[in-house]
Amino acid sequence: MATNINQIIFTRTQPKKKLEIINSLSEAELMATTEATITKIVKEAGSRLYKSRDKQLRIGYDRRKGNNWNSTVESVELIKGKLFLDFYIQYENTDTNTSEEYDDFFRRGNFRGEIRRLDRYGNGRTYYFCYDETDKARVMRSILLEYVYSKYNDKLKD
Repeated sequence: MATNINQIIFTRTQPKKKLEIINSLSEAELMATTEATITKIVKEAGSRLYKSRDKQLRIGYDRRKGNNWNSTVESVELIKGKLFLDFYIQYENTDTNTSEEYDDFFRRGNFRGEIRRLDRYGNGRTYYFCYDETDKARVMRSILLEYVYSKYNDKLKD
């Protein structure tokens, strides 16, 4: 039986039951999460940015997921009605943060992001970070788990 997470995440179900449901979702069920659901999650559980309507849902350090190579997703941001993912990337001997649009990242197939930086000699270099469908599903699970933990924090402590 397929679980529709787009409806279950906002129902009046116990938080512990929601955690069980999220952890038991398959990759296909996780990837069926709609952009409208993530927008609502960020609006409900996110914090305001810069005294504006923009919101950010920071993913807790222990729940952050990435591509098991050189990057992790740190937060989901809703800026002027558009969703963005904030990535922390390590390359060669340094690291940086970058943002990618939600639509581009969760499009079908593999995602290959790139950043362009100068190396220590002033030469332009391009660095890549790649996510396959399994990595994307892990990122989606971490976003859903962060929503439940941040919204129902007081009810999950006992």
